[in-house]
Amino acid sequence: MTKRQYINPKGVAAPPGNFSWVVASEKTLYLAGQVGIDENGNTVDPNDAGAQVKQALYNIDATLRELGGTLDNIVRTTTYVVGKENLDSARAGRKAIMDQGLMTNKPANTLVVVAGLASDDWLVEIETTAVLD
Repeated sequence: MTKRQYINPKGVAAPPGNFSWVVASEKTLYLAGQVGIDENGNTVDPNDAGAQVKQALYNIDATLRELGGTLDNIVRTTTYVVGKENLDSARAGRKAIMDQGLMTNKPANTLVVVAGLASDDWLVEIETTAVLD
């Protein structure tokens, strides 16, 4: 049986519940949904989905770097966006990360438009699967 590790990396706010940010099984990392909160738990611009996408991806990047990877190790994401009116901004946030060169691959992605997330301030949540080389 594969040994699993349950990890809460440094540089990312503590989970706001009874769960781990990452479950590692051999070289596969399953990351819980990241939202637009900084390492102190403060929501970045509650009115800007693009800013929240960037912060969520910065959180994912910090997590993967601590575990020996980068955003280019991502193989799948599920992106939850509150309301269709936030889609263009959310897409622009992801493009900004790619334009910065932080993520050069294009992982499989499912985009889901939702009515809301766990906090009214959150407009985006990104769940990730990554495989370390």
